[in-house]
Amino acid sequence: MNATALGFLGIMTGRRHGMPPLAEPEFCSHLCRAAPLYGLKVLIFHPEGVAEDGSYVDGYEWRDGQWEPAQAPPPDILYNRCFYRTAREKRAASIALAALSRSLPWSRGLPDKWSVYEILRRSPAAAALLPETVQYSGREALGNMLAWSEYGVFLKPRAGSHGKRTLHAVLLGSRDGGGVKVRGRGSSNEPFQYVFGTLDEGLDWIDRFIGLRRYIIQPYLQLTGRGGQPFDVRVLMQKNGTGVWTLTGMAVRLGARGSLTSNLHGGGTAARARPFLLAEYGRSGEELLEELTRASALLPPLLEASCGRLGELGLDFGIDAGGRIYLLEANSKPGRTVFRLTDDRIAARLAAENPLGYARHLLLTASRDYKLPRGQLRSHGRLISMVPKEDS
Repeated sequence: MNATALGFLGIMTGRRHGMPPLAEPEFCSHLCRAAPLYGLKVLIFHPEGVAEDGSYVDGYEWRDGQWEPAQAPPPDILYNRCFYRTAREKRAASIALAALSRSLPWSRGLPDKWSVYEILRRSPAAAALLPETVQYSGREALGNMLAWSEYGVFLKPRAGSHGKRTLHAVLLGSRDGGGVKVRGRGSSNEPFQYVFGTLDEGLDWIDRFIGLRRYIIQPYLQLTGRGGQPFDVRVLMQKNGTGVWTLTGMAVRLGARGSLTSNLHGGGTAARARPFLLAEYGRSGEELLEELTRASALLPPLLEASCGRLGELGLDFGIDAGGRIYLLEANSKPGRTVFRLTDDRIAARLAAENPLGYARHLLLTASRDYKLPRGQLRSHGRLISMVPKEDS
């Protein structure tokens, strides 16, 4: 790898079938193509590509319009984009991160959903956005919640993603035969629905479904549009080239009618936020857009204060029929597909390139902190010469 650059950004990602065997290939190729504009070199690699002693990294670089295998020294900045489907994948990533302990993390991660809830509820302004949330403690407590929840309860794994293994449980009235209705998504995001004749049967099944996993419970919110489709609003917050939080883009994610969630991984679609909210809420749509913007600016500093430096956040908001906004989830490894689906080219470009601008900011800040000669950055004992952006 040619080392003539301000610095080296390493992007650690998961595997997929095909060539290259990289998750998020479109995002990765955009990063690589745009990197010279920011004075950066980029290598994409898997956790297994990191040497045991952290002395080198095997991966792929974008060269002459195609992916080529490449080997490089440890990156100056490490951008972790791994999603863990199994305990084995999580362990492999942990080993790789430990081996690359001298690389500066592009961002820290967020803790699980319950911990994020605990952090945000300490702020009165943020607490107003949070649905009531408790931890799953067993079938008896769940039965009590079902008894007073008109629309039932929503259960989701504390460490889950993409809507997998989520459940909606509701008590059925006598006219519907009594018992419990449960619908949800399995570990592969496949939808299912069951009706149990008695409360005990339903609670037993849910308890077995949860097993040893840790879950949280919230009242089921009626977050559907006039057409009956569940929807939420995804807001992407990112730090820019000066290290300042900015709102990159906002879009609505729509689930199929009758679907439990609006996640794109569960078969959802997307729409531009402003036209959708104006159509749904009339004049109040503009006020909702302003409220969403304020809420999105509020949350990143609160999470950073407890979790450490962050580089980007995907914030998912629900809006009920009365126009009340709820924070449904915060994600420190957000996707970007929603902006491509809505043909929001400006947001899509910023979503892909802000990580490069922020990596450059981190490198320049590190250069000042270590008082290196202007135009040089020490990368694990190796001086990298800096060339102007326009000549990269």
